Amino acid sequence: MDTPATARCETENINIVDKGCRPEHAVLGVSTVPEQVAPGKAPRRDRKETEPRDGIVPDLAGVSETMLWSLHNRASEAIRPDGVLVDPESLHIQSAINYDFVRHFGDPLGLLAARAAEIDRALRSWLEHHPEGIVVSLGEGLETQRRRVDNGRMRWLSVDLPDAIRLRELFLAPTHRFRHIAASALDPVWMDAVDPSCGVFVVAQGLLMYLAPERVRQLFAGIADRFPGSELVFDAIPRWFSHLTLAGLRQTASYRLPSMPWGINRDEVEPTLRRWHPRVATVAFLSYQSPRGLPRLFAEMTNQIPVARHGVPCLVHVKIAKAVGQSMTTVTACEIASDFALEEESPHFRTRRKPKMTSMNDHDSTMDAMGGFLAAATQNARCSGDIAFATTKVIAKRVKLGMAATFNPLRADRAEFSRMVPEKVEAFSTAGMIMLRQSGQANRQMMRFASDEVMTAARGTIAMTGCSSPAALAQVQSTFARAWLARAASSWIAMGIWAFGAQSAAMAPIRQTVVANAERLGP
Repeated sequence: MDTPATARCETENINIVDKGCRPEHAVLGVSTVPEQVAPGKAPRRDRKETEPRDGIVPDLAGVSETMLWSLHNRASEAIRPDGVLVDPESLHIQSAINYDFVRHFGDPLGLLAARAAEIDRALRSWLEHHPEGIVVSLGEGLETQRRRVDNGRMRWLSVDLPDAIRLRELFLAPTHRFRHIAASALDPVWMDAVDPSCGVFVVAQGLLMYLAPERVRQLFAGIADRFPGSELVFDAIPRWFSHLTLAGLRQTASYRLPSMPWGINRDEVEPTLRRWHPRVATVAFLSYQSPRGLPRLFAEMTNQIPVARHGVPCLVHVKIAKAVGQSMTTVTACEIASDFALEEESPHFRTRRKPKMTSMNDHDSTMDAMGGFLAAATQNARCSGDIAFATTKVIAKRVKLGMAATFNPLRADRAEFSRMVPEKVEAFSTAGMIMLRQSGQANRQMMRFASDEVMTAARGTIAMTGCSSPAALAQVQSTFARAWLARAASSWIAMGIWAFGAQSAAMAPIRQTVVANAERLGP
């Protein structure tokens, strides 16, 4: 769930500020009772939170409605015997809400559930070292994460807009350790309610992409300033997907995704965060991919292709240093391992890999690469289906109007007929301009690929001319061939993702016009 604009916190929810790490301290608007734990027994759960109510109709729109999308993913995954997330409360909540999840969001692929499971793992690891720390979940919606990771001692602060908090409290009531603030994530009032002495972990899943880039920068800098030594996990979408949402991308024929102004490619994340604040200590990428099916299969096929991973969604784990300049380590995978400058030498041919950080297993990066390729292909297929479905409705309706006009010209819908040609000209002209811009980008990309190949071929030729024996020549040729195959595969994946993005961008104005007509003309 997300917070697109600043909304002031309701004052009655902020009458007491947590002052310490112990559960007996006061909390926001909730009376407290010290938690007693018998020796040798597990700490008790807080009072029952999930109280389903049949037929609850959520009064949500825009970004706030995305909390139902995430709920749908988690509940669908939780009910599977091979699910990656154990979340029975999400099933309980979904069953109590009167909402057509499948019509709006389609069949879930499990990606959002996998995201939640990965954040669960990061939180459990952090809580091992900060058992009484506080987790702040921004734009949390109907997420039940606090119950999945609860160690009986931690504290949790859920921050969301007033409408979202009202719906949340129908199912997940606040307690002395689990508190709610009805405010925007951009409102610093929630920071005043956090005592950082026992450690702070901020979660922002499904949030930042809905904010303007400058708002994201301000929020990140504010967290780093107020909570030195804290940790932050957030997810981000690539630039091409952000552009599609701004053009009116639809998840299904019945649901248009909210605009996502902040898109950032994976290779831009770390330099951007370091530019935003000098206390960034480490930046790690957690595993973020569909758990099964074709997305997983295609990712497996590109196990040795890392280049396309920069154009897929990513899950980022940031550690903030306690002081500027402290522990400025570069990390780019959740399984942190270094791959310093290495040389692969023969007596006559030397290649040098630039210093970088990578995971112990390149499997995840490759999964990301092909996952992005399949995600783009799936999105294009879904958009094409939307266009076909909406076009059928529009044609049927206009044929009906035409037949009615034939029998009774005086009652013809002239306004509808007069808009047919202009709207088509506008939609296809816009699509043509987009394709023109995209073709220029494609030319520049192909020129870069060609230039890289020329330089590589030149280096290989020089190396082969210096070979003094057939064995040395064969070794050089083998090294060159392996490198060429890897580059060719990487380029193919990268260009495939670009092509799907270009197609989606060009089809967006046509899809928008057709779907708008279908909605306007009615069933």
